Amino acid sequence: MKRDGYSILEAVVAMTLFAIGIMALSQSYLGIMRAQGNARSQETATQCAHDRMEEIVNSMKYSNINTTNYPSEDYGEVNGGSDLFDSFSRSVVIADSLNLLGNSVLKEITVEVKWQAAGGERAVSLNSVIANFKDIQL
Repeated sequence: MKRDGYSILEAVVAMTLFAIGIMALSQSYLGIMRAQGNARSQETATQCAHDRMEEIVNSMKYSNINTTNYPSEDYGEVNGGSDLFDSFSRSVVIADSLNLLGNSVLKEITVEVKWQAAGGERAVSLNSVIANFKDIQL
């Protein structure tokens, strides 16, 4: 007996296997999209921290490097409230190292940018040290 075509059972099994394959692909696609979004946020946060660090390091006067001139910014305040940085906050910590005469000779600068991600709050931190060569006396 010669048959033309497939039985309904064979077609249902083939469609089920096809549907399972499509669901697996869609799950991996969603995971890739999530990872891409996280990478984009981390890149934006790193650039935001780098911008502030460059601004501080390139300050014209050593004495101007303080948290008054470079205050922390809460969510929605970074870069003047730019929409690109809505979901980011940026904090600056500046610690002085003093010599025996009480003069500031080093400033350790930490810029931290935080943002909300699906898994909770994430952060990027940059550190730098600036020396005041004029007042270095041991």
